[in-house]
Amino acid sequence: MEIVALYILILLLFAILGHKKPDIAMLTAPVVCLLLVYAAVWLDLFEAIACAPILFIVTLIAVLTSRREPDSEQWPHKLAKYILISCGFLLLVASSLILLGFGGYYGFILFAFFIAAIARFGFISRDATALYVISTIGSSMRQNLPLPMALESAAGEPRDKRSRILSSIKKWLVQGYSLSESIKRGYPKCPGYAVAMIAAAERIDQLPLAMASIEADMLAKADERRKLRPVHPLYPLILVTFMFLIMCALAWKVIPTFSSVLIEMAEGAALPSATQLLIRVTNYGWLIGLFFALIVIVIVPVSMLIKLRPRRPQKQYLFSRIGDFIKWHLPVLHWFERSYSMVQTVELLRLSLNAGCTVNDAIANTLDLDVNNSFRKRLQRWLAKVEAGDNIAAAAKESGLGSTLAWAFDDKVNQGNTLSILETLESFYRSNYSYYVNLVRFIMWPCVTIVMGVMVGFVVFAIFSPGVAVIHNLAELVYP
Repeated sequence: MEIVALYILILLLFAILGHKKPDIAMLTAPVVCLLLVYAAVWLDLFEAIACAPILFIVTLIAVLTSRREPDSEQWPHKLAKYILISCGFLLLVASSLILLGFGGYYGFILFAFFIAAIARFGFISRDATALYVISTIGSSMRQNLPLPMALESAAGEPRDKRSRILSSIKKWLVQGYSLSESIKRGYPKCPGYAVAMIAAAERIDQLPLAMASIEADMLAKADERRKLRPVHPLYPLILVTFMFLIMCALAWKVIPTFSSVLIEMAEGAALPSATQLLIRVTNYGWLIGLFFALIVIVIVPVSMLIKLRPRRPQKQYLFSRIGDFIKWHLPVLHWFERSYSMVQTVELLRLSLNAGCTVNDAIANTLDLDVNNSFRKRLQRWLAKVEAGDNIAAAAKESGLGSTLAWAFDDKVNQGNTLSILETLESFYRSNYSYYVNLVRFIMWPCVTIVMGVMVGFVVFAIFSPGVAVIHNLAELVYP
């Protein structure tokens, strides 16, 4: 009892120390944990060794929840966060191995669905936080309220994540930073396209209109994610994996038995053609399994990292440049990337010209938008041609920006109507993009369903064909 009381006292001491003095707690906790392990071994209380990691985890949680400035983290908080994330990752890996060992494929599928649910919750929570922050800033600006005071009033006590973000943005605004820079410092996880649009709108003094547009885009994306989907995007991958494992098991264990029966009964009769093709496919099972393992171990975590990490338009990450290059050169994705980039470009061009900027400055503002990197290069070529004295419409067409944008700046056809045409083009590109996104989705899923049905039907036919062949040969023996 004395040892238990002493341990509880040490646990409470480090919980308080981690909350009040996180740096001292992070330095002394490993030493105390080692002393606890040494004392447990010396006293032959091996069951007490588990008290050391419990003490360390409690200290990390206390350090992570300690009070700090909302805009920055000291090294104890960062170290505690990284250690807890690493422990959580190791726990997930251990859980997956345990489920795989006890539940086999079904345990692994259950674990995969659990991870997918956590990731989806993280994405939805991140988008909801970004929408709340942008909506709060936009509504404050539309009401002509002093932005720092409005954010302080909206934040209240910094108890939750959203309040801390608003308080952090307010702090940088009070120190004299611009809104875009304050968002970058106070809310680093803000979506890159929102920060880029805000930074570009600040230079032309069109922040309220830009905030309204960003808020509308975020609301549209949030409404799209809340719609019910008849089929989860991971379902085809899970079905194909499950079918491949069953196919390999049958090809290695069951189908050879049918082959030997046919050889004995029908004097060397071969397996049906579909079954032979299935066996040839399973001969490359290690290569297909390696492909699925690559998807689960590498592609899925990298894609989650890319989605969780906001883009940097001015200084792009390597994965962002690679992704932009791939999407720009694929047949269908190229159209969507170009249309989405054109929506943002036309919108900012309209705002810039409406604010009295020259065409050169308006084009230069679009270079800071979060658009596809290949599309940004076309904007750079357009700006270089315009600054060299070329015709604006001809330069836009020669730079690969399309005839519609060139038509908006053609003085011979629509002199003085550039702003109204840009507004029309913005509405056209936005509605066209949304329409084709839904159209492709509605076309893609029936096609995927048909392909999956054909694959499953072929596998079922190939598996049951040897049994039918054996029954047919038995029938010929009875009724010649």
